[in-house]
Amino acid sequence: MNARALPILNAVGCLALTALVVLQWRREHRSDARLNSLRQELADVRAQSVEDAKHRTALERDIALLKESLEATQQAAEKASAEAEKTATALEASEKANIALQAELAAARERLAEWEKAVAQRDERITTLTDELTRTRQRLEEAITRLREAGAR
Repeated sequence: MNARALPILNAVGCLALTALVVLQWRREHRSDARLNSLRQELADVRAQSVEDAKHRTALERDIALLKESLEATQQAAEKASAEAEKTATALEASEKANIALQAELAAARERLAEWEKAVAQRDERITTLTDELTRTRQRLEEAITRLREAGAR
């Protein structure tokens, strides 16, 4: 090998090593950037995971409250239904009693009308008998007066 070729070969080797170092440096720089990007993604995912866990916990709490509310509403609806049924039964009984009372009232009105008619007939008969008694008394008084006049003669 010649002495002149050695510095050129050395320069070419240095250039090749420099190119290799630059190439490795760029790869490492990209790897670091990718690693930093992945670390940031991991931190974002962890933050999102924590946020999702909080949201899930809140949703589970809301679901539990909704279940309790639903159960309470269902119990209230069942109670209201039972009370409505009792009220309907009581209303039905009241309606039956009302119908019976109306029938009794109608019968009482009929009896009252009959009684008023009977009282009117009685009053008419009393009036008739009073008139007859008055006429009979007048005849009796006339007869007594005639007898006294006849006895006085």
